[in-house]
Amino acid sequence: MQKRVAEIADELSAKGLLESWQGPDNQISGMPDISQCGSSDLVFAERKEFVDAVIAAQPGAVVTHQSLADEFAGLANTAILFSPNVRLAQALLRQAHTDRDVRDTGWAQVHDSAVIHPSAHIADDVQIGPGVVIERNVSIAGGCCIMANSVIQNGTTIGRDTVIYPTVVIGYECQIGERCIIKAGTSIGMEGFGFAQDDQHKSYRVPQAGTVILGDDVVVGALCTFDRAAFGATRIGNGCKFDNQVHIAHGVELGENCLIVAQTGIAGSSKLGKRVIITGQGGVIDHTTICDDVILTQRPGVISDIKEPGVYAGHPAQPVKQFFRNTSAATHLASMKRRLASLERKVARLLEANDGDK
Repeated sequence: MQKRVAEIADELSAKGLLESWQGPDNQISGMPDISQCGSSDLVFAERKEFVDAVIAAQPGAVVTHQSLADEFAGLANTAILFSPNVRLAQALLRQAHTDRDVRDTGWAQVHDSAVIHPSAHIADDVQIGPGVVIERNVSIAGGCCIMANSVIQNGTTIGRDTVIYPTVVIGYECQIGERCIIKAGTSIGMEGFGFAQDDQHKSYRVPQAGTVILGDDVVVGALCTFDRAAFGATRIGNGCKFDNQVHIAHGVELGENCLIVAQTGIAGSSKLGKRVIITGQGGVIDHTTICDDVILTQRPGVISDIKEPGVYAGHPAQPVKQFFRNTSAATHLASMKRRLASLERKVARLLEANDGDK
């Protein structure tokens, strides 16, 4: 990249992410980590602990909070851009100027080894990598990129500017929104886990005839599995983000802008509201409802409905203050057991003495 500080300031201002800026209008050529930056680079300092490193590096520009203005007062050769949300400023600037170009493959736009059914409707600018299989009646909108060895089964639709990484499988008649990112090894729209048993405990597959619907701006990490519903749809709201190795079972519904961290499993027919956050190795039992604006942490296990917004923790999930009180008490169980045993012995001796007095 080659940008003047004033141009970058205009970009941030247009997004409502610039309060003011001061200092020289330096030429900026990169946005590396603070530890690797030089005099023509822009860095981001959202916390006070970054201040010393920035002062030592003397970068061309720094994006920081207004509250840290005095800390950088001595940087005469560095432009200081003040943002109300440094983290978001970093995300948007790096997306615009330093992100990977998924179209820079070195191959033809459609690789010779790709297998595409003649009935598929594919926009003229779609990038299709080696070994991709696109089945009948698939529809892929403009700006998409389908990377090596991915499979798009029949009847699926994919919205504009979506990126499908290598070895992704998207099952038949699924719907993928616009600007989605689906990372390597993920499976969307395979059959959910549904079986009926006879009196000998032999299991019989229940066909999962529904689908999976992903909204716009959904990011799905590597090695995730989103199962198709038995009836209807497994639905993922706009803006949801998933870490690696997340399992979404059949018939699950997520509202908009949920964040689901690695190795979390959400069992069938559960319904999560908007802006729900589940941290790593969480679990939600089937047919459970979680309201909007819930945060689940400390390897949470949800076994009943959550009806009030707030922070919940542990297994079973409980209000976080209660969880920490219970956890603190649990660390004293051994000493409490010894004290209880001592008290029991004392009481037993007193009872024996009283019997003797009688």
